[in-house]
Amino acid sequence: MAFKSPPAKVHSYVTKLLKANLIKNPPVWYPAASLAPPSPTFLRERDPSGANPHAQLQFEKEAEIRNKKEALAAGQPAPASSTSTAQKELTRSSRSQKHLRWKTERPQKIVYPEDKLRRRFYEDHPWELRRPRCLIETSGDGTRRNWTSLLQPGRSIADLTGEDVIQYQLYLMTTGKSEREAYHIATEEFYLHRAQEETEARVAKAQAMAFGLKPRRSFVMNGLKREEAALLEAERNAAKF
Repeated sequence: MAFKSPPAKVHSYVTKLLKANLIKNPPVWYPAASLAPPSPTFLRERDPSGANPHAQLQFEKEAEIRNKKEALAAGQPAPASSTSTAQKELTRSSRSQKHLRWKTERPQKIVYPEDKLRRRFYEDHPWELRRPRCLIETSGDGTRRNWTSLLQPGRSIADLTGEDVIQYQLYLMTTGKSEREAYHIATEEFYLHRAQEETEARVAKAQAMAFGLKPRRSFVMNGLKREEAALLEAERNAAKF
């Protein structure tokens, strides 16, 4: 029966064989395994970087402090911070899993500030998800980060999407505006640009009609015309017999 070494100890096992001259040439993978030795466990460590998963941005901290002051001024108990709430949930979950023999390692939940804003925007504007989007960068600049205005330089009104509104709202929140106020300003500018786009399309269609352009029939009208032609042809064929 052949000796079977655990996968995590293969490197040390081959090292002993080389020292004992039982193997003359090391395997191809040996130098790489020497630089990055395998971990004793196959489970991924929990947050090896030491980063705080419950960290807050500056405007989130300011909003939390402002909410506490408003609650204290109104004589109400101060709301619990999101960091303490997340820590309590983590402690509660660890306590509930104490009786388990094996703890299931799961990736931590990643939450971005844009998630809440994106959820609210598309709940109020579901038809924005039906608009076609071009995934090809035609301007050569895919790193637009100047969100001081909704319509950025070098982009047309037709390129505006809901993601632009979300990023613009997030920028306004970093300048000290509340979430509701930033949402109102961003959507108001968005509605103005959408109205301008519809007006330009209507004027362009009227000008084309004035210069003699014939409007194209819709798919429904084309289908009805072809159906009428097929019925007439069937009547002519039936009359021959």
